[in-house]
Amino acid sequence: MPIKIFLEKDYYFEIGVRKGRVLELRKEGYFVFWEAWTDPSTGECHESATGVITYDAIVTENNYGKLKILSRPSAKPVDPKRVRRSERVLVEIARQRFRKQYVLAVQQMLDDGDLKLTRDDFDAKIVQIVARGTRRYEEYRAAQAMREKKRGGTKVQKSKKEIERTAEFHHGYKSGHTMWKWYWQWKNEGDDGLFDKYRNCGKYRRYDDATEAFIVRVLNTLWDEERVTIKSLVESVQAAIDARNEELERMPVPAPKLKKAGYDYIHRLIKEYAPLDHKIRKSGWEKAYKDYHTLGVGIQTSRALERVEIDEYTVDLFVLMEATGLFDILPASIKQILELDGKARRVTLSAAIDVHTRCLLALQIVPEGTDGSLRHTLEMIYSDKSPIADAAGAKFGWPMGGAPGTIVLDRGPEYITDDAYDILAGLGITNLGAPAGKPWLKPFIERVFRTIHQDLLLRFSGRAFSNVVERGENDSEKRASLTLEAFLGWLVRWTVDAYHTKEHAALGMSPAQAWAEATKEHTPPSLANNEMREVFGTRMRRKLNRRGLRVAGIYYQTGETMKNFVDGTKSIFEVRRWHGDVGTIDVRADNGPWEAVSACDPKWIGKTEIDRLAHFEKCAGEDEDERKARRDFINAANDESYRLKRLLGLIALPKTADELAKNTERMMRFADTAERQHAAGEYRGLLDDLDDGTEFDGAGSAPEGLSVIDDLRGDQNFSEEDSME
Repeated sequence: MPIKIFLEKDYYFEIGVRKGRVLELRKEGYFVFWEAWTDPSTGECHESATGVITYDAIVTENNYGKLKILSRPSAKPVDPKRVRRSERVLVEIARQRFRKQYVLAVQQMLDDGDLKLTRDDFDAKIVQIVARGTRRYEEYRAAQAMREKKRGGTKVQKSKKEIERTAEFHHGYKSGHTMWKWYWQWKNEGDDGLFDKYRNCGKYRRYDDATEAFIVRVLNTLWDEERVTIKSLVESVQAAIDARNEELERMPVPAPKLKKAGYDYIHRLIKEYAPLDHKIRKSGWEKAYKDYHTLGVGIQTSRALERVEIDEYTVDLFVLMEATGLFDILPASIKQILELDGKARRVTLSAAIDVHTRCLLALQIVPEGTDGSLRHTLEMIYSDKSPIADAAGAKFGWPMGGAPGTIVLDRGPEYITDDAYDILAGLGITNLGAPAGKPWLKPFIERVFRTIHQDLLLRFSGRAFSNVVERGENDSEKRASLTLEAFLGWLVRWTVDAYHTKEHAALGMSPAQAWAEATKEHTPPSLANNEMREVFGTRMRRKLNRRGLRVAGIYYQTGETMKNFVDGTKSIFEVRRWHGDVGTIDVRADNGPWEAVSACDPKWIGKTEIDRLAHFEKCAGEDEDERKARRDFINAANDESYRLKRLLGLIALPKTADELAKNTERMMRFADTAERQHAAGEYRGLLDDLDDGTEFDGAGSAPEGLSVIDDLRGDQNFSEEDSME
């Protein structure tokens, strides 16, 4: 298995807290000069030194997210004070693109001779500048909001994410001096010069030092309260501020009053000065510890990946879009995008070819309406595709990949977007835009598409023809016999076992041999996993809990993240995740720096999204024999329990409906309800009749024909059967 080369000579990198520079590449590994460093846990200082670190050690550090590339010799030095493009939020990008339209309007006026390159002329013609800039910005907004069309005339549906990125932004105009400043920032620093300091907005101090010091003094007197709540602390602080303000008013020389602090500010001070102590006072030590411890002919190249060409091609073959076993582990959203409804359709391929070796670096289908096809193709260029070849049953591998130097693209709508330019700039790739209608400027990728048609697609039925004369009576859709899964399998096998192994006339050898020859002396560098996450990662937001950050069913944590959970200072994190390595993610909070966080379970280190989906698909399945065995056990246990209870007389015979009704009547006999109290009248004591002067003896009759015995015993028909026993 070939060794991955992540570093080259003069690369400046960082592993943990140690920084080093590669002096040379040796057979045994990288010869590195290590800078002096300090152990953060012990405070011990280590002097600078030189040494060799093996290739496998760098690969391991990369898999755990510890390798970070700081600078490359061929790349422009980055100002450490400048915010990187990947750190910008959507509002900042919208503000920068707004300014760019006005700067382009100024440049157009300068080119047309309508404006002089003087500040006074900028001030004098500010109205014309604003008018042209506004028109350009409105046209830009309209272009972003319209449903774009592909070259074939089909309309492209805007995604929700793309609509959010084109958020409208308005800005006031001060004077021509503002436009003068924007223009020269753009001329001197490029597009990055148009970013303002919007990210610093809102970071001012609302309360002065005296107010904060007073609140902290009050809080220090309240920590000893038993199970104190935030609400009670806020009320106590606000009451103390009111009292202090009254004292300040009564002073001979009135002093400025303290601003009354709100809930959020006091809560922040509690977290800042005594977060854990507050939790202990509120919940007790035991509970707190339990909860928180835890181009054309003649192009010359000298090395592999020096020049790469990318384009899309709609295959001349109808394919049956059927859901087969290949798509079982894919999410429902992906299946919906693929439109696996059984109908016959033509699919579009996005491909990339290395000009020096003629090897295919990327080849994948692009569903209709998919956003960011260039991003997915570029990601495949950087990846090792041998697992794909193995899954398709190919004899040879597909290791062709690495970091390209220059990419040639046409002027198709998917290649001239701001997002496409941003990702190419983030990767440090030179973009050569070939004009539309001039395929000879990128002939190598065009030739590959023709080879695919002539060498692969003509072997299957369902071919699509360019016109009705060629098609004749051939119904291509009805003759379609190849499913999407089979088409993908044959496409990969043709690439690896047929195209890469066939002698190329221009090379004098096969593309696979040319690749092996080209990489023998110079192995193309690959991007570190943190760079792949930065460029190709998906962003999301997650809430921190006591187990860490849960992303796609996997928990990630480090000591620093769990410290945030214990302190309660940060709970919502922004996550950056790349499907090519689910063992490590990047996280940040409050627009701070990105930090790599590894998975809690080491089995995910170095694994991909496909491995994760396959694992959870296997775990989610239920074996039919296991299900039946558990069912039979439950039924047998219940039957045996019922039999034993009947033998011991623990189960009574079932009662009839009359018996159940009679039991209900017995239970209700002595219930004292409001209805019965009303029917009985006012309360009368047992000897009340003796007090009214009525005389009678034991042998006599009670008044109104009621005997004493009747009065004492009640119903004469009381039977033993009516007894509760």
